[in-house]
Amino acid sequence: MIHTYVPQPRLFRVYHIEVKTHKLTVMHSGLDASTTVAQLKSWTLSALTTDVATDSLDVQAMDPPPIDVQTEEDFELCRAVKERGKPTGVYEVVDPSMVLRNSGFTAWEVLYLQFRDRDTGELMPIQYTLPSLLDDDKVPPIISATSISSVSKGKRKAAEDDD
Repeated sequence: MIHTYVPQPRLFRVYHIEVKTHKLTVMHSGLDASTTVAQLKSWTLSALTTDVATDSLDVQAMDPPPIDVQTEEDFELCRAVKERGKPTGVYEVVDPSMVLRNSGFTAWEVLYLQFRDRDTGELMPIQYTLPSLLDDDKVPPIISATSISSVSKGKRKAAEDDD
């Protein structure tokens, strides 16, 4: 008799969920495994509508057009579909009734906001700008061949004889 091992999904006690859009990230930290995606969506709306987030979705603060979020029906939480651990560029809407424990989320999951068009109610494309790893104001130092000493440290110049 041959038994095959089927790995069980890993369950986490605490979740840390990042919700991203444009150049903004809302961090939900220390969430219990019994938290629903609907609660997460409600907390995300609260974060987007607070005074702290003023100008975060403003046309002056970033390139994309301003987005007016007033209710939970104005957006959906989506996760990136991955193939072999790498994002494919495709996103799936997360069911709001789902509990984090049963969602298949990792302990540090990244979700994305997908907004609805107010006129048609259709979901608009996800817009997210990956932040630069370099500080925008600082130019990385350039190492050129002329900045490296031409004299090898292990060799000495021969002393000149004064005859």
